[in-house]
Amino acid sequence: MQGLVSSSGFRGHAIREISPEFCMKVGLALSNVLKGKYAVGHDVRLTSPLLTQSLVNGLNAGGSDVIDLGMAPTPAVAFYAEGKAGGAMITASHNPPEYNGIKLFDERGASKTQSFYLSLLPRLDTATYSAWDSVGSTRSSEGLYRYLDHVTSAAAFKKMWKVGLDPGNGSTAITAPIALAQSGASVSTINLAPDGTFPARGSEPDEPHLSGLSELVRGKGLDIGFGYDGDGDRMAVVDEHGKFVPQDSALAFAASSAVRGRRGSTVVVNVDTSAVVDIMVEKEGGRVLRSKVGDTYILEEMTMNGSVFGGETCGAWIYPGYAMCPDGVLSSVILMNLLDESGLKPSEIGDGLPALYLNRRKVACPDYMKVPLMRILNDRVLEMYPGSEVTNVDGVRVGMTDRSWILVRPSGTEPILRITSEASSESRSRELADSLFKVVEEIKEELTRKQ
Repeated sequence: MQGLVSSSGFRGHAIREISPEFCMKVGLALSNVLKGKYAVGHDVRLTSPLLTQSLVNGLNAGGSDVIDLGMAPTPAVAFYAEGKAGGAMITASHNPPEYNGIKLFDERGASKTQSFYLSLLPRLDTATYSAWDSVGSTRSSEGLYRYLDHVTSAAAFKKMWKVGLDPGNGSTAITAPIALAQSGASVSTINLAPDGTFPARGSEPDEPHLSGLSELVRGKGLDIGFGYDGDGDRMAVVDEHGKFVPQDSALAFAASSAVRGRRGSTVVVNVDTSAVVDIMVEKEGGRVLRSKVGDTYILEEMTMNGSVFGGETCGAWIYPGYAMCPDGVLSSVILMNLLDESGLKPSEIGDGLPALYLNRRKVACPDYMKVPLMRILNDRVLEMYPGSEVTNVDGVRVGMTDRSWILVRPSGTEPILRITSEASSESRSRELADSLFKVVEEIKEELTRKQ
């Protein structure tokens, strides 16, 4: 069951792993840990209403009350969790439709940490029911109006933006068009009907999945386009020409804007993020901190350091002044504000950024071998790259004085290691990845011989 715990909560195959029984137990255990009032919602997946009902039953059986938001984006559930015992979202975010999961929030609207989910596991079979006269109640929400007002309160547009939206049949279909229109934008949409099979495109808003949005922007002469993942905590940008804006460039632009005029302030990104973010943030007098991969780790680091912004290149951005949870629609509104302030067009977001080249690859590695292999690898890279900065925040990362870097990180869900390298030329980036690939294979052979 520990295999169901990811950095984003419980996640697995719907019904077979994330079953109604499992959700009932999670709700009951959560109510045993902290009895109170919870905000609960779910995404568009076919199994989500069923699993939500089981989770709610567990919370009620443990004596907790529930406000049932129904279908909602994850950031909306986080918003309504504030000031309550917490919140719970049934979602598998950007994963394929056959998956589902449970994401939990605390009283701040912040995601629970991985350690909390692990601590909940032993309670699943020992949690107790409340007495017949102290079970909790459930009432339906009156809508997402307060959340929508919260998002639109961030808007400060100087012009009437013509915006294209692609919710990808996900849960932002019920919030993004309203929020952007209320913010003063003229909105055009595709893939608006909520559908848990995600028929129009995959649930991840990456470049291959946003060709329809690109056509919409070009065809209607729009100013910008936004695509969202299945539960609405991630977004991607298409410029006025219908061209996908690289996520590293968008993140660098947002992060550097966040520290402008706040010399010495910090932003948080994960270890797998391009050095272009460091370059742009330092140019504005700020500093970049790095965390493990996952928005919960980003938020932990932000909280410890009082950071003004945090984000990942998957499009999950956190603005702590507005919310403690990544919110794709909120990030869209803030990005348009920033473009207005700067006078830049979306196509100019990457202007002036240095050319850096990423190389990504995978290496097969049995789970039992990951820990000893990474320990040996850490010693090897210290010998291979003297004078470089070697960190172990999440895997082994080697940072060099010329901004080149290499990262070897064990996958938490697959029997593989992920190798990422970045340098100022494709050949150098490939060379760095090749060198670590070779070392990893050598260590695997050594460990195999010792068995």
